[in-house]
Amino acid sequence: MSLLSVENLQVHYRTGAGPVRAVDGATFAVAPGSILGLVGESGCGKSTLGRAIMGVLPDAGRIAGGSVMFEGRDLVALTESQRREIRWRRLSFIPQTAMNALDPVQRLRAQMLEVLMERGGLARAAAHERAAELFRMVGLDPVRLADYPHQFSGGMRQRASIALALALNPALVIADEPVTALDVIVQRQVLDVMRDLQSRLNLAMILVTHDMAVVAYACDRVAVMYAGIVVESGPVREVLERPLHPYTMGLTHAFPDVHGETGELVPIEGSPPNLLNPPIGCRFAARCPFALDRCRAEAPPAITEGEHMVACWRTAEAPALRQAAASPATWAAVVPA
Repeated sequence: MSLLSVENLQVHYRTGAGPVRAVDGATFAVAPGSILGLVGESGCGKSTLGRAIMGVLPDAGRIAGGSVMFEGRDLVALTESQRREIRWRRLSFIPQTAMNALDPVQRLRAQMLEVLMERGGLARAAAHERAAELFRMVGLDPVRLADYPHQFSGGMRQRASIALALALNPALVIADEPVTALDVIVQRQVLDVMRDLQSRLNLAMILVTHDMAVVAYACDRVAVMYAGIVVESGPVREVLERPLHPYTMGLTHAFPDVHGETGELVPIEGSPPNLLNPPIGCRFAARCPFALDRCRAEAPPAITEGEHMVACWRTAEAPALRQAAASPATWAAVVPA
């Protein structure tokens, strides 16, 4: 049973040149108490997808189609006032930069009390107690509630943002690259906090990231996004150890492997396509070393085997493609248009 089920979601941005199809048919699900990693390069639509689920798209953005079923309700069909009742109470958000979530001219206590009293309806004494409890929960001393955000380190600010997101006991938290701006030691600490909270509170999360190492460490499932579409998804271990889509294969070789013999990274040449006018076939074809004429002419359908989904014409050849994808020469031969 899914807590969240996204089906064929489409999000367009209005521009002078026409609509940009930032999300163009994304489909995935999140189970209660699980962490889904939403991974891909910059510009693939990950953050737009998270903001569309939250209902906080910028003015130029709109949901052009599809559904977002959350706890039995289609969020796309709700009015703004109905969405506001769900936001923070059942569905909350951790932005990419912690300072974007924290008011620089208010002490942390005032910000926590505003959420707990105005949105949560708690009396002042109960709100003070809950604020202290939340700070302890994320590993911060409640004494620091008297401080301003600029008095916190980057990791501490991110922990405070997590505390704010959990204030009203949501069922699902969307975290938009919450550790990108942190050094690797603090990244590990913040991810440990998130995993511990997910386990203790039976909390579901969507962790938006471009880092496959973060997905491998923190997530139960992964959805790989490219050019507005989820091209592969499934249990983390299965997808990372036996990827079926060439893009996923490329991503797994594009970050350091401490157990590798050479330590050489394998870059994916080129960039995602312009989503003002996306290609008619597989959107990865122009950068794929295994692309056939069919790949350029016809978009592959999504095929599911067990819990593993992929959209690729050459899925049956995946073992051989994985072996070839491990070689830098394979990718160096691609000359993107």
